[in-house]
Amino acid sequence: MLRHGSVEVDAIAQELDVSRETIRRDLSTLASQGLVRRTRGGATAPGGSLTELDLSVRGTEHHAAKVAIARYIGACLVEDGTSVALDTGTTAKEIAHALRGRKITVVTPSLPVINELAGTGTTVLVVGGVLRSRSLGTVGPIAEQTARQFQCDLAFISAPAITPEVGLMDTDLDGVAVKQCLLERAARGYAVLDHTKLGRTAFTTVCPAHALTGIVTDDAADPADLHDY
Repeated sequence: MLRHGSVEVDAIAQELDVSRETIRRDLSTLASQGLVRRTRGGATAPGGSLTELDLSVRGTEHHAAKVAIARYIGACLVEDGTSVALDTGTTAKEIAHALRGRKITVVTPSLPVINELAGTGTTVLVVGGVLRSRSLGTVGPIAEQTARQFQCDLAFISAPAITPEVGLMDTDLDGVAVKQCLLERAARGYAVLDHTKLGRTAFTTVCPAHALTGIVTDDAADPADLHDY
């Protein structure tokens, strides 16, 4: 069941017709043997803090949750006439799809986001730099300098991990610097990530949790977990 990268306690318990307590105990045992990595509400496949999946793989993970996050942002957080910073990642691409054609300005280093918005009524400002093949986003000093030139109303930053203690985290050192520039120049900054990313850790910190205006996640997240942020 870990072939998709993660499992959830409720789903396993239902499929195997056993109690949630049994599943939690078994996952904890597997984690102690290094066979899985425990997360809040489930487990993920083992891997180092530097592990980064290709964009094509990430695009299939928790797709419905990412679409729901994007639709909420488009309906409730973004008003016409505003400026929005979108970073790289599959959630950012879904947000771009939800905002496609809106009378807003989008600042982004992401080629998939640019392609999603190209040819519509949405104004796109491209953050130039060195193209990183794995994320299809621009990085490096030029990208960081360009990102600092824009003061956006909103920034939506995706990442593979967040905890209350450490904050928002990522595996891509070059990409983190661009994310930080976009956040620093935004009036309001949100982390956008599905519920499986809550309570996970990654290699380097993007920003502390208190630096974020809020977290946008899907309805599978445990409200009790969100109270810690």
